[in-house]
Amino acid sequence: MVFQNTYRGFLYRQFFITPALILPSEVSLAGKTGIVTGSNTGLGYHASAQLLSLGLSHLILAVRDTSKGEKARTSLLSALEQSGSKHQPTIEIWPVDLTDYASITDFATRVRNALKLRIDFAILNAGVAHLNFGQAPNGNELTIQTNWLGSALMALLLHPILQAQYTRAKTSLNGSAQGSGLKPPVLSIVGSEVAQWAVFKERKMAASQNTSVLSVLNDKKNFNPGDRYFTSKLLLTLFFVEFFNHLPAPNDVIVNIVNPGFCNGTELDRTLSGWLGKVFVGMKRGIGRSTDVGARTLVHAAVVAGNESQGCYLSDQKVAPWMDFVVSEKGTQARREMWREMRQELAGVVDVDAVMKEA
Repeated sequence: MVFQNTYRGFLYRQFFITPALILPSEVSLAGKTGIVTGSNTGLGYHASAQLLSLGLSHLILAVRDTSKGEKARTSLLSALEQSGSKHQPTIEIWPVDLTDYASITDFATRVRNALKLRIDFAILNAGVAHLNFGQAPNGNELTIQTNWLGSALMALLLHPILQAQYTRAKTSLNGSAQGSGLKPPVLSIVGSEVAQWAVFKERKMAASQNTSVLSVLNDKKNFNPGDRYFTSKLLLTLFFVEFFNHLPAPNDVIVNIVNPGFCNGTELDRTLSGWLGKVFVGMKRGIGRSTDVGARTLVHAAVVAGNESQGCYLSDQKVAPWMDFVVSEKGTQARREMWREMRQELAGVVDVDAVMKEA
């Protein structure tokens, strides 16, 4: 195991590495449009604030609760004004609920039909960590639905839209973006290094019971609050690798997955309580980065990393090695199995194979 993926490596990064704040003198986002999901609080909110400080012209706050989104917009604009900035961006609030497939497809349709927009980047940040077993309206366990399946559907639907928008933009430039300042759009998924630590016993259980992994994950008696979030992030990482491998060539959209580190100040653990909640809060205070610092990695992945990050895992603002399981023989088998399960689960919502051909 490489040092990056060990517990010692994790602690070293938490205490001794501080991702750099990206400055307006380094990057200008004037004239650019971006989407940030889960942007009313935590990492998404702070990433949005940093993007606006870089001159982002049009920001879409994709949030589950629009009233909280409106408060975030007011706060973001107020912070800009207090900083002395004369920048007056357009900030829109678009609803999306990752526990609801119809909400996700409606959001994607809205992006597709906004003909005057060309999205320069989308940061898929929304995520949850539940201590108690709960179910989404479709019956899937909430953490798995939000962090894996909902996020996967969002990525699947947005990618071909970003590709089509970029192709139209290039066409208007006679097929070439060289010298025009036009850059490929970025689809950045917020993952986590905790994927490395997932036990993922549900896969073995499914094999022994001759059933799907998702059905095991959805069974309340198999719910392990200490491992479920880790497993959800592992499933998201497995999805990302297979997603990238299935993209047709040429692919103009830069896709990457970013680890923000362990951060204090997020609402990821808002449902945690009891002794586990107290332990988690204590850990965040003891070794957690500030949310503002963690958000710097999201901004880097979306507007700085560029072509070198294509298909890569980013940590601390650089390309990092994949978790051992993800690239192992067993991990490759698991990736393919979970891709098949995802396709089956989403079959009633979208034809994944058709979407990938369109991408």
